[in-house]
Amino acid sequence: EYEDFLRIFNAKDEPAVTAFTRTLSPTTTAMIMRAREHNRGDNFDLLVIGGGPVGVRAALEAASRGQRVGLIDPKPTISGLPTGGHSKCLREAVLEGCKTWEEVRDVTDRAVKASLRNTARQMRTFRVEVLQGTAKFKGQDQLEFVPTGTAQQPRILSFDTAVIATGSRANRFPPTNFDLPGVFDSDTISSIDRLPKSMVVQGGGIIGLEYALIFKKLGCESVTIVEVHDKVVPMLDTSLQEACISTMKKEGIELVLKTKFVAVEALEGSTVEDPRIRVTVEGGRTLDCDCLLSATGRSGATKGLGLEVLEPLGLKVGRASFIQIDENGFTGAGSIYAVGDCAGANLATAGMAQAVRAMRKCYGSGTMRKDTCVKPSGVWTIPELAWAGITEDKAKADGLNFGTVIVDFDRTSRGCVTRQEGFLKLIYNATSGKVLGVHMCGENSCDLINFGAEAICNGDTIYDVLHFVFPAVTYHMLYNYAAWEAKLRIMHGGARNLEAAIAWQRVETALQESCEEQGKNIQEILHSTFRYFDKDASGFVTAEDLQEALRGLGMEVSDEQAREMVIEATGSAADQEIEYEDFLRIFNAKDEPAVTAFTRTLSPTTTAMIMRA
Repeated sequence: EYEDFLRIFNAKDEPAVTAFTRTLSPTTTAMIMRAREHNRGDNFDLLVIGGGPVGVRAALEAASRGQRVGLIDPKPTISGLPTGGHSKCLREAVLEGCKTWEEVRDVTDRAVKASLRNTARQMRTFRVEVLQGTAKFKGQDQLEFVPTGTAQQPRILSFDTAVIATGSRANRFPPTNFDLPGVFDSDTISSIDRLPKSMVVQGGGIIGLEYALIFKKLGCESVTIVEVHDKVVPMLDTSLQEACISTMKKEGIELVLKTKFVAVEALEGSTVEDPRIRVTVEGGRTLDCDCLLSATGRSGATKGLGLEVLEPLGLKVGRASFIQIDENGFTGAGSIYAVGDCAGANLATAGMAQAVRAMRKCYGSGTMRKDTCVKPSGVWTIPELAWAGITEDKAKADGLNFGTVIVDFDRTSRGCVTRQEGFLKLIYNATSGKVLGVHMCGENSCDLINFGAEAICNGDTIYDVLHFVFPAVTYHMLYNYAAWEAKLRIMHGGARNLEAAIAWQRVETALQESCEEQGKNIQEILHSTFRYFDKDASGFVTAEDLQEALRGLGMEVSDEQAREMVIEATGSAADQEIEYEDFLRIFNAKDEPAVTAFTRTLSPTTTAMIMRA
C-alpha cells in the first residue's frame, strides 16, 4: 500500500494526496529514468578492484548502504579466501589425520566450496555486480575494464569512488629459477598436487615455517629451512622464537641460518611429474629435493593498474610497491582508496578492518575514531603462536620497569585434561601492573590471544584481569594465573623467584607476629636475627647457614630453595652468601649506623622472640 511504500523510505504521508493518477509529470519521469540509469550501464557509485577477502568486505560494506557496487577480478569465481587460506587448509588436514594427498585435497576442496557458497550468497544478497576481468585507471573517476576472454570488448567504467584491493605477490629473487618443475613461491604452492618426499624452504619467516611444519607432519621425509639472517621470525618475542626452534628440532626439521642460495638447478631426469632439484648454498653444500618453496616476503600487487596516471594527482607508491595511504585508506587522488596487502596491511583481518574504515568514511558519518588499538597476530604453525603488544626485547630497549611471568598450559584444569603443551607469557609494568604484552604458544593460541589484545588496548592492569571471571576449565585461566603471579611479584618488590620471595615473607611474618607479642618493632631485632642466621659469625649467611636457621624456625627448605633465597636477597645469581645489607633490604629495613660489629651472643629476650617465631 502507499503507506507501506512511504514507510520503507522513512517518509511521512502527505494529507493532500488522496488519489493516484496514471499520468506522471515530465520532471517525475526524468527523475525515474535517472534512477534507472543509476542501477544499470557503466556508471557506479563504487568500483572495487580485487576479489579477495578485503575487496569483498569493501564491496559488501558499501552495497549494504545502498550503493551500486561493481567488483572487478580476473578469476571466474570469487571465494573470498585469503592467500594464506591454503596453508590453513593443509594444517587442518594434519589435525584431521589425513594420510594421502587425496584426503588432503578433500579438505582443501571442502573449504573452497564452503567459502564460494558464502561469498556468492552475500554478493546476491547485497546485489554486488561481479565483473570478471582486469582494470586500468584512466583518470580519477574512470577506468578501463577488460573482460576475461576475447568475446567482449573493453569498456570505460565511471565511478564516484574506487577501492584498490589487489593484495600482494610473492617476492622472487635470484638465483631461484621459478620456471623449473617443483619450484614454488608462496602464491603458486597452492597448486601443488602431491606430497613431496624432500623439501627445501627458502626463508625463515612466518609463511616458510608454517609450510615446513605442515609438510613434515603430513609425511614429508626431509625438510630443510635456509635463512639468510641469524634467526627465524625475528618479530616474535624470544620465548616464542625458542619455542618455534624447539618444535622444529623435535619434528626433525633442519635450520640453516646465515646462509644464502648460490644456485638452483634441475637434476638430470627431472620432470613435472617427478621433479629433481639441486640447491647449492654458501659454503658449497648442496641440498637435493623434489620441492623448493621460496618464501622471501611479499610485495604489493600494484603493477598494471595504471597508477601512473594518478601519481600527478597525489597517489604515491612506496617501498615494495605498496600504495601509501592515510589512516582511512585514502591515496590522495580523487576519491580513490587502497586497502589490504597492497597498502601494507599484511593480514587479511587487518585489511578487512581498513576496508570497513574506508567505506564508513565514504558512506557513513565521515567521523572516524582514531585507530590506536594493538592488533593481535598469529602464526599457524603446529602448535600455534600468537602475540599482542610489546616483546621483552622492546621493553628492555625502551628502558621500561617491567616484569614477566610464564604460565604453562598444564597449570590449568583444561591443560591437565588435554595434556597439550604450551604457555602464556605476560609482560607487565612492574609498578602499576599495566599489561604491556602477551605471547602464547600452544593450540588455540590464535583465539586465546584476543583477550590479551583487548586488555592492552583498554589499558587494563593485572588487577583488572584478576577481577574478570572466566568460564571454568578453559585455557583462559592462563590469564588469571599469570596476573596472580605478577601481582605477587609486585607485592614482593619485583621478586625474581616467587617461591624464594614467599619463603622470605614467611620469615618476616613469623618475626613480625613474635615482635608484636613483645611490643617491639621487627627492625629492632633484625640485627640479632642476622646473627642467629650467621652461624660462624663471619658477617655472611650462606645457603647452608640459611637452611639450618630456617629449620630451627620450623621451616624445611631444600638445597635449591635455600640457594634461590640467597639469590633473591642479593639480586645476583653470582653471589654465594648474604651480606647484612642484603638481609635488611629483603625486609625493606634501613641500616643502623651504630651497628659496626657482630657478636655471637644473643640476649635472652631476642632468643625467646626468635624461638617464638
